[in-house]
Amino acid sequence: MKLHSVPALVLTLVPAIAAQPPLKIGIDTQATEWIVSLEGGGQVCDRSGKPLLKLAPDEKLRIWWDSRGVSDPAAEYRIQVGKPHASAEAASLMKRLKELGEAPDKVKVPDADTWRVLTGHFREAGEAEPVLQKLQDLGYEELWVASESRSSQPRKGRALYAITDRYERRPLPLAGIWLRPAGELTALQGKGRYRGKVEIHPNAQGRLTVVNTVDLETYLRGVVPKEMGAWEFPSLEALKAQAVAARTYAVANRGKRAADGFDMGDTVADQVYGGRDGEQALTDRAIAETEGLFATYGGKPIQALFMANCGGHTTDVAHVFGGNAPYLSAVSCYPVRPLTLPYASGVAVTAEGQQPWLSWELLRLASVALPPEWLAGERLAKAATPDDLAGPVRILQQRLALEARPLARDGHLVLALARAFGFQRIVEGQERPQDAAYFLPDSLPEDRLLAAFLTRRGVIPASAWAASEPITLRQALQALGRLWQELEPFTPGEGSLLMDRQVRRKRGGPEPLPMAPTLLLAEESPDGSLRLVAKSDIQVGDRLKWIPGEDGPAQVLVRRLDPDGAAWDRYNPTAHWRVEYTEAELLAMVRKRVYVPGIRDLKAEHDGQGRVLDLTLVDTKGAPHRVHGMHIRGLLGLKDNVFRWLTVGQGATRRWIFYGRGWGHGLGMCQTGAYGMALEGATFEQILQHYYPGVHLQRIE
Repeated sequence: MKLHSVPALVLTLVPAIAAQPPLKIGIDTQATEWIVSLEGGGQVCDRSGKPLLKLAPDEKLRIWWDSRGVSDPAAEYRIQVGKPHASAEAASLMKRLKELGEAPDKVKVPDADTWRVLTGHFREAGEAEPVLQKLQDLGYEELWVASESRSSQPRKGRALYAITDRYERRPLPLAGIWLRPAGELTALQGKGRYRGKVEIHPNAQGRLTVVNTVDLETYLRGVVPKEMGAWEFPSLEALKAQAVAARTYAVANRGKRAADGFDMGDTVADQVYGGRDGEQALTDRAIAETEGLFATYGGKPIQALFMANCGGHTTDVAHVFGGNAPYLSAVSCYPVRPLTLPYASGVAVTAEGQQPWLSWELLRLASVALPPEWLAGERLAKAATPDDLAGPVRILQQRLALEARPLARDGHLVLALARAFGFQRIVEGQERPQDAAYFLPDSLPEDRLLAAFLTRRGVIPASAWAASEPITLRQALQALGRLWQELEPFTPGEGSLLMDRQVRRKRGGPEPLPMAPTLLLAEESPDGSLRLVAKSDIQVGDRLKWIPGEDGPAQVLVRRLDPDGAAWDRYNPTAHWRVEYTEAELLAMVRKRVYVPGIRDLKAEHDGQGRVLDLTLVDTKGAPHRVHGMHIRGLLGLKDNVFRWLTVGQGATRRWIFYGRGWGHGLGMCQTGAYGMALEGATFEQILQHYYPGVHLQRIE
């Protein structure tokens, strides 16, 4: 397959990136105790490696930091003034704030060459309101109450203990410990198992920091499946692209959390890391096949940012973190020309417009017991007769190994169908006359208990019993199909179409889908309606449903028109979303970050792809509050900045309904889009080149 406008990457073998030392990953900084065990037993050592005590296999040890009931907050609230700035602009802003009596600081944005300017130190967000009001009155815009890590000096006089299974308390060095298993793994109860070196030591906030030190490739084994697991994205090329991106991000951000005693954390604030318990075979293969490969720009590892779902189009870094990185520029997440495969019906299809009569019950009947030409609106609208149904009933009786009962020619036809399958035997003693009176009109004197049962089970609607006109063939076949479903429940096969015409079921591998020569082809719309079609160009990745015939091959094939459209990033529940707030709910959400008396209006500036670049909240006093970039979705509690909204009602009864798409900051590689590209035949090099324009791959010699 040829991917338009996606050139291949050039792989260079240069020693531009030195051999990588191990990474220190922060596993936790908040707990005051841990229960640990060591594979095959092992030793608890001080951090220099001196043995302190020995653990037997399967023995558990409680590591406890005696905080004497006192712990410092791990975070505080500060006011961010404006969007991220270049260094000179940040310095100028800090000077102006100092002249106003503030004590500002600047904090580098980890993922860009820009700085955030912060002022104030508050234990609670509400305590920032007086300073917020002061700065607002002075004309400062884009004020934001941010939660920041709080630094402090370690407390004195505490003690670190180990408590054994025998409740023996053993003092440990205040500097912390190193857990050394005889095998490979250290287990932290409630967290998981980890390869490499695990250390536990007190931190400045009066809690325990847990650090896992591993080599880069082992780290990736715990990251790639957590960021883009093989069960959700079963494509080797997409996983290889994620492996290169994760490897590059790790190297570019080494030391990002040095103030906390490690390089990076194990959450979405850096990269999600699951240790040994996160590892998967396919992601291991992706890591091994790209070992040592980095995405670079200008000879340096890039800030390989990625997000779950880009909402159909990525954006420029300037709109999110500020600064300028050419490889973090906006690109589309749509193919220039979708890859489609032609399919055709094996029987003549005359009607291709709206077909409101078509249902899954009719399609299933057509797979084994119904001539396909019966699935026509004109025929189905005619009154049904016992002669019409005798053949299909006989076929189903044989299939179900039931006694061949002929259809009664008097009475209600649906009751006759039910008796042909023996349903009259199960109503005595279960159905009650009172239930029949509840469901049925008085004008139906015939077998009211059986009719009530069929209504209760959804075989036929209650209104059908009171109809003055004879039952139509469609209604009768629908009832027949539902009776069949009662005795032989069936769910259609379902899987995604692959390039080679195989299908992949959820959490399964590729498998062939043989089709009968007399295949019936249909399409399912997002509203669930069905229609027969003579042919269809089905996009690779579309969901297919099928019903096999008696001999195995699919007799009916249904293409599901994806409600998320044709984008590469459609394979994610957040491809499109809807969020609704009451007035009070939205105001409470906003007040977490910006203090306002109330909300009069929201005004947004969008780019050409529907992404909100700037949002202005006008409060009930008419004052504007402007937010930019990442703060927009944070202010409104939305998944992404690609959204529009409607309001319903007024005043306190107003409701805000947001329609949007995507999940994340919108920068760099779209993980779902990478999977979509791979489904259409893209290599991992092409995926990386598309989402990081202008990058090169470099491998350590």
